Order: sequence, then structure tokens, then C-alpha cells
Amino acid sequence: MILLLSLLAACGAERGLREAPAEVTYGGWVYDSLLYEAVFADGTLTFTVPTAAAPEGEALAADQPYEGYDGYWLATLPPNVPFALRLLGEGTYPTVWAGDTPGANGTWFAGALFATKVVDVDALLAGLDLPKGLVPGALSAGAVHLWGRPFDGTDWDCATVTVNGAAPLCYLLEEDGTLTRTEAGPFDMFFAFDLAPGEIVLMDGFGGGEAWTAAEGDLVMAWWMVHG
Repeated sequence: MILLLSLLAACGAERGLREAPAEVTYGGWVYDSLLYEAVFADGTLTFTVPTAAAPEGEALAADQPYEGYDGYWLATLPPNVPFALRLLGEGTYPTVWAGDTPGANGTWFAGALFATKVVDVDALLAGLDLPKGLVPGALSAGAVHLWGRPFDGTDWDCATVTVNGAAPLCYLLEEDGTLTRTEAGPFDMFFAFDLAPGEIVLMDGFGGGEAWTAAEGDLVMAWWMVHG
């Protein structure tokens, strides 16, 4: 299972055989929230990737290199390797994504990446239909949560998905925008709360999975997931 933002890397095609590049550029627009009303321009965007110098992972910062294009971020990375991506900004929770770098210079699609505003996430979690007695810890106090959305939830089954070996909470998105909890069959969003910092592993029940490394207070983004 991989993130759609990796699948949709728009890489420049070259005719004929060429030597594999030692590094590629990877970039695109980043928004400040799921509402896509403004770009994410005030903060940091850092990839962690395995390199020859640091096989366990080296932090490589992206920047906004083009004047007049605030919110368009670009990083130079090794090709065809898994990455972790952390967004940090004022008024947002630390937001952790994962994926794979492209094999040639490429971009992710506009809307694939966004930060998570504190006010929006707090309102979302406060409005969820949760099992009786469940009160998720506060991200601001160091809790680690995962928020996911499959690219096409119709071919997923909530009953088979696990996050660190436990079942997440799955929800259907109704036409009026409300989320209704479901325990089996297709779903649109899912959450896992109060995870231990460190490795977070999602298994889809179809033989695919994805992993993130989270620190205290992180919101892990399992968005745009497809079976793989």
C-alpha cells in the first residue's frame, strides 16, 4: 500500500536509456488545511529519507524557491526511496506524511499535501461519534493520533484494517457532511487514537501496509491510501 501522492508524481519522461539520476527534485503546492482555502507558506517542510551517508534516515528540508509562489515547496532527494514528511507551522499540529520519492524530477498533485490546523482538528475530533467512555488524549499534551482516508473506500473493509495490531474507528461520510461510525465494510475515514510514539504500522487486510515514525504530539496522515 502506498500513498496516492507518490503514485501521482508527474515525472518528466526521457526518450532512450539514460543513467539513473543520483538525485531528483520533488515539489508541489501545500495547503494550510483540508479546506484548501490558503497555502501553507509559514512553517517548515522536512523530508526524512535514507541516504548513503545516513541509511537510517537523513532530514532534508524543502524550501519555497520561486518568488511570488508562496506555498510551492521543492526538495532535492534521492530517487525511488521511501520518505517521511513532517509539516510544522504556527497554529497547526505536527503533521506526518509518508510516501516514496519519484524516479525522476516530479511533482505531487495540488491538494495531495496539507497541514492540519489546530482549530479544525479539535473541532473534528470533538464532533466524532466515539465509543462510550473513549476520550482521546490531547495532541497538544503529547498524544499521537492517526487520521486516514482511502483514495477509494468502496474496496476497503473496516473489519480487516489494523493500526499497530488494533482495529481503528471507521466512518462513512454522509451527504450532509456528518460522519457515521461503522465497524465493517466500506468506509471513508478512519482514526486511531493514543498510539505510542515510534513506529506506526497500518495493515489494510489485503496484504498491504504503510509505516510512519511518530513523535509525541504528532498527527499521522494515512491519506490517499490504495491497496498495493
